[in-house]
Amino acid sequence: MDTDVLLQEICKRVQEKLQSMEQETLPSILVLTEEHGNLCHETLENSRLCQYYRMDCALLAEYQCSVKDYEAVVVYTLSNEALGNISHGIFDNGFTRLFGQALLEGKKIYVSSEGIELYRYQETAPKAFYQRLEENLELLRQSGVVILPHSKIPDQILHGQEAECPCKTETETDKQPVSLKEEQGEISETVLDKKIITEKDLIPLGHKHVRQVVVREKSILSDLAKEYAAKHNILIKRREISSGKRE
Repeated sequence: MDTDVLLQEICKRVQEKLQSMEQETLPSILVLTEEHGNLCHETLENSRLCQYYRMDCALLAEYQCSVKDYEAVVVYTLSNEALGNISHGIFDNGFTRLFGQALLEGKKIYVSSEGIELYRYQETAPKAFYQRLEENLELLRQSGVVILPHSKIPDQILHGQEAECPCKTETETDKQPVSLKEEQGEISETVLDKKIITEKDLIPLGHKHVRQVVVREKSILSDLAKEYAAKHNILIKRREISSGKRE
């Protein structure tokens, strides 16, 4: 084999290996469906999401996966039968089992409104009967499930919504009560120099009573990370991070 060709092949394999290793270190999102469709594939292959998450398809894995391994679940089909079973705690197949496990594990769940079968009968079903079935959806909403159009799911995952994830930012400090310790300048601060920050990154800091975390200007905070920060009064500050201040 020609030396140049050999070197090109070696470089190619090294690059593929490095990309594979980087992919393995990313947090994961599970796409959960009862059947294959175009919308779920768009999310699985979404370039913005793939930059920060490893995207897995539960159906391709024949539902042989554990929700514990995923930061969030995106649901693209929800039949009336599955909705009824899940809302009554009946997990009788791979799809409902993973959906129910995600609820019980407290995972963030996003459901594409286009895949909800009940919505197709809004104009034809008797009002009382439709309202009764809609109570099942309301139970999921009250349990933290986010229902939104497919087109809005990537932005919701990457950036969240201020109303749903009231994570504190530097501009909100004037609205927050200041303790005596903070007034005296004794604010415990640390730096997280990562592209994407999850709840797992913040939990150890919460245990150490860290009150301020500095992240990159373009770092992505997961919804669970925002919720943890809000719950534990951790202030997230964005600024450029020098190499000497990396965590």
